[in-house]
Amino acid sequence: MTEAVWIWYPDQTAVQPNMYVDFRKKIALGHVNVIVKVSACQEYQLFVNGQLAGRGPSPCSPEWQYYDEINISSFLQEGENVLSAVVYHFGDKDIVTNQMQGPGGFWLQLESAEGEMLLGSDASWSCRISPRWETRNHRISRWGGFNEIYVVDREDGWQEKEYVEEDWLQAGIVARIGDAENPWTHLIPAEIAPLHREQVHPAAIIRTEANYGSVIGASELLARSPAAGMSVDCSAPYSLPGVVFDYGREVVGRPVIIIEAPEGGVMRLAYGESLELQYVDTFVLRRGNNAVSTFGRRACRFLQLSFLAAPKPLTVKELVFEHQHYDFKQQGTFVTNEERLNRIWDVSCYTTLMNSQDHLEDCPWREKALWVADAVVMGKVIYHVYGDTALLRKSLLQGARIQNEDGSIPGTGPERNAQMLTDFCGHWLLGVRDYWRYSGDCATIEQLWPNLLKLTDWFGAQKDETGLFAQADRPGWWCFIDWTVHIDKRDKVTCINALYVAVLEAMSEMSLALGKFEVSVDYRKHADQLKLDIRRQLWLADKEAFTDCIIGNTLSTNLSLQTNFLAAWCGIMTEAETTRFIERYYDTNALVEIKGAFFQHIVLEVFVRMGMTGRALELIRGYWGAMVDRGATTWWETFDASTPHGVTPSTYGGNVPTYLWEGPLVSQCHAWGASPAYILHQLISGIDVLRLGQGIIRLRKPADEGPDRLSAELPTRNGLIRAEWKREDGVYSGTVTVPSVYQVVRDEDMPKAIIVHFEKGAAVQR
Repeated sequence: MTEAVWIWYPDQTAVQPNMYVDFRKKIALGHVNVIVKVSACQEYQLFVNGQLAGRGPSPCSPEWQYYDEINISSFLQEGENVLSAVVYHFGDKDIVTNQMQGPGGFWLQLESAEGEMLLGSDASWSCRISPRWETRNHRISRWGGFNEIYVVDREDGWQEKEYVEEDWLQAGIVARIGDAENPWTHLIPAEIAPLHREQVHPAAIIRTEANYGSVIGASELLARSPAAGMSVDCSAPYSLPGVVFDYGREVVGRPVIIIEAPEGGVMRLAYGESLELQYVDTFVLRRGNNAVSTFGRRACRFLQLSFLAAPKPLTVKELVFEHQHYDFKQQGTFVTNEERLNRIWDVSCYTTLMNSQDHLEDCPWREKALWVADAVVMGKVIYHVYGDTALLRKSLLQGARIQNEDGSIPGTGPERNAQMLTDFCGHWLLGVRDYWRYSGDCATIEQLWPNLLKLTDWFGAQKDETGLFAQADRPGWWCFIDWTVHIDKRDKVTCINALYVAVLEAMSEMSLALGKFEVSVDYRKHADQLKLDIRRQLWLADKEAFTDCIIGNTLSTNLSLQTNFLAAWCGIMTEAETTRFIERYYDTNALVEIKGAFFQHIVLEVFVRMGMTGRALELIRGYWGAMVDRGATTWWETFDASTPHGVTPSTYGGNVPTYLWEGPLVSQCHAWGASPAYILHQLISGIDVLRLGQGIIRLRKPADEGPDRLSAELPTRNGLIRAEWKREDGVYSGTVTVPSVYQVVRDEDMPKAIIVHFEKGAAVQR
């Protein structure tokens, strides 16, 4: 048996964007235990004897193509079997994040449990352009894919063994493994387990619209076992009855709907993270029973079903959302006597969970991309809440695999792209360091070492005669820092140079862990020199602050909170200078306030490090608490608490960086805002696990400005960390129980009456 090859529809004149291709192959099998390895560019659904066996693969850059391994033994029958797949190819270059690229292709290899190859994709497979989807559709946006139009009556049983192929073609071979021009250079197995999936029912009905028709029994669909279903009459001219359902909070996955349509009809689906709904999917129903779902993944809180063109009443028998996310095996807890903080922690965890998919995403609806900044914030949440490392490790590796030739790391992914965000290069490397600190995984650092060296050299190559990183704003680069126009980001930018210092110090720390002692010393010397250069050229003594940048030889006159908090975060400011800056500028509102949820995690970490627990809690209660007050169930991309109470994120209403820009969809489930999930543990539980990889659990004094009682659990790979304490008349008492394999380091002011217990018998994993 020859090795499987990549195949696609053979008639290149028919290839177009938004294309679905069906593949089929019969095989006689007597094996009980059979594994299929399967991949596609971009997505597949695999069927065995008509039953759905799996979908995938994880999004990736084609030169590092994932394949899935699926045990299909339970689907097989003795004798003849049929394998079939529908493969989707996006095929459009006009996408802002440069994702979903590469040629269309399908690859499959069937093996026995012993590794014997039984079948491979090749020219003997049959294929056709799927007749079920229309392809002349609008795009959801320039950040995502296409709307779907699905014609149910064109389902012809093509997945079944008994199906007779008519007008199918033999597949064309588009690439062979090992070919120099093969776009899928490396085939690698999936690096995480399959996602968790569960069915979720709507929680409430927002409105029912008759619109010259009628809807009866919509509340039936809120039940897990609907009795009669929802009856819809749209037989009158111009009628468009519909219902808007509320799932209560974000759901990610696919709607699954069962409808009885005696004379057919049309159902349209509109989605929204708010009630500004967008029609995306259309199903042209056949006479009789219809069981429909979308091929593409969707995300929403609100889902509208609208109906038209049905001569006789329809009955919607079931409506569920096949909800999906990364399969975290454990989750911590955080409960205090202050419900506001409990709610903020819960929303932070849920926002992280919804963006934990095949990789760490920025937002599950607008673009589903692997943005560096979101991933590093989510990583710290995951360490404190889920005790997992696999998903973040995969996301960091995917960043390394698309490293540019010059050494820089694209700001987004997982596919190779031109999104060059200067500061995100630094955040990626610091994310690698944080992963190592938490996991102790030196093997992955060794694996990434060439990428880390190349990136650090890239930073060094940007220095000019002043010793500073220069031209951070050059054409094609986005010096992000924070989503605001109130930072001067020209030429020699203080924030970028501060991050460069942090990069050098991180490289020194990781070099030492790998036994590269001279290299470590060298990086430390470079970091110390760069600190001196930054302070000598960018510190304004009379202002007691750093300027935003130098343009040529001219100091910018602009001061910003972001520049100085980042300088403090990176250790460029002394503690005394940081305190004075906060008192002079932050406390007095002398500078434009920070409204981006991402940068707030820098501010919070500075407050925690400085022991300014009151300020940290005030920020959490005020910024995130105000979002909760306005009904947020996941965190918004940006937020301005000074806007009127009724203003929630909207292109037209405000509270977004893209105000009145009719392009990008507004994100109301944004991962970079989830930092309270780990900060609250450090502030209230008093537990910091960021150096767990070195076997260290740090205990801080719980914030006096916080609640009076706490019960919390933090999962680790060696067992749970449990904290229980209370404060009465200013006096703390309680316990912290930790697995005995860890060392506990207590801050000097940690109350002695909070006693540490070591739990023996935990399984030691290093």
